[in-house]
Amino acid sequence: EIDVWITKDDVVVINHNSTIPIDPKKQTIQNVNYADIQDVKLSNGEPLPTLQQFLTQMKEEPNMKLVLEIKSHSGAENNNRVVDKCIEMVKAEGLVDRVIWIAFSYDNCKRIAAALPTSMVQYLNGDKAPAQCYADGIMGIDYSSGKLTDAHIEEAHKLGMAVNVWTINDAATMLKYISKGVDFITTNDPDVCKDLLKKQYVTEN
Repeated sequence: EIDVWITKDDVVVINHNSTIPIDPKKQTIQNVNYADIQDVKLSNGEPLPTLQQFLTQMKEEPNMKLVLEIKSHSGAENNNRVVDKCIEMVKAEGLVDRVIWIAFSYDNCKRIAAALPTSMVQYLNGDKAPAQCYADGIMGIDYSSGKLTDAHIEEAHKLGMAVNVWTINDAATMLKYISKGVDFITTNDPDVCKDLLKKQYVTEN
């Protein structure tokens, strides 16, 4: 899972925040050109990665799927720019069937779903009923554990939608959501989750 922002000159970069944490100038990515930030190093000493670099590398890993979060930019113009550019890039690399799209912006989710009706798009903010998302072509919900309810899970699955819950890092809570039948669990400890799923499968079979 990666988070992306777009610069003024339409370069999509990977970063969680709207600014780069150790950038001494505290530049807001969407307000500057790529040349202004390309030499800023991350805390591990590496340069700020671009989405293009990631997609190129991803093509070398055929079993990898990408969860691509479009961060919420300021203003509809910037949001439309980043959505459209990411779609263009994913299409150009032939990776449409390997990308799951997520966003806190409902408008961004709707725009992606309209452009890529066969792709999995999941809304993050937790304030919409699954039926509303479904009506707008959004085929998944990706809600925090504090917002996801049993009713959400039941309604989404009746509609054939995917359900993701985030961010779950302890085994007991993972087991709880596995038993509830969620389709995805976002975690910082995927190995723990994989082991639990294996044990669950063995127990049931």
